[in-house]
Amino acid sequence: MTVFALALAVAAPLAAGLPAADPSARGLAEIVREVRRADYRGVRAELAQLAAELEPAGDTALAAPRLYWRGFALWRRALNGFNETPTPGDLRRDLETAVQSFRLALAADPDWIEPRIGMIGCWSSLLFLAQEDAARREAILAEYVPAAGVVRERAADNPRALWLIGGTQLGAPPPYGGDAARAAATYRRGVEASIDEARGTAAGVPPWEPRWGGAENLMGLAYLHSHSALADRELALAYAHGALVAAPEWRYVREILLPQVLALPRSVAGD
Repeated sequence: MTVFALALAVAAPLAAGLPAADPSARGLAEIVREVRRADYRGVRAELAQLAAELEPAGDTALAAPRLYWRGFALWRRALNGFNETPTPGDLRRDLETAVQSFRLALAADPDWIEPRIGMIGCWSSLLFLAQEDAARREAILAEYVPAAGVVRERAADNPRALWLIGGTQLGAPPPYGGDAARAAATYRRGVEASIDEARGTAAGVPPWEPRWGGAENLMGLAYLHSHSALADRELALAYAHGALVAAPEWRYVREILLPQVLALPRSVAGD
């Protein structure tokens, strides 16, 4: 299957319709769609506004998904902030607040793996921000390590978990990371898992159920093949375009990653 076929397979509508009889659910679906679009477009102010709208407000039936997407909005607001110059000063606050929101989502639905995946993503970024603070890093790792073990055990075929695992395998210091070949294999599994998830999604699955990850794994492959020992300009270019097929509004890929790939010498190719 070509990269473009993979991208088309993982691409999905940002929201699906809901029965008119459930206005609160319909409202959540609309906000989730807006969160995902604002994330890909890199609009941090909109993500902050949407996070505020996602407070549960006593809606116990939808408390867990509302808290999850509130955490997601703040997490991705921080990730988008890493791409800005100068770097915003509120990244740690957003990430820590996102972790709190994911914790509350997990408390509302203890068997749901998605909030744990969100916390792993936030803690990874918080570890990066705490590079010069050994005590803070130790405190984060005390929660990160056991949570990562749970995610690896329970979410081996989850494209969102695989995207984060691949990132650790690529970017973390040895012995946990620094292995581009292993990371590439994980990202490819993430793309395949996203296709399987899309094919297996039942009609009754609510539109706020997390189904992202395919585009992120394609982006990870584009980054890996342009920023590692496995540099391959044409392969990175194909994966970057594939990520944009899956998420056409993704500002980071279009305005930052793709120009970096195009700047590689045409002779750069992996073994």
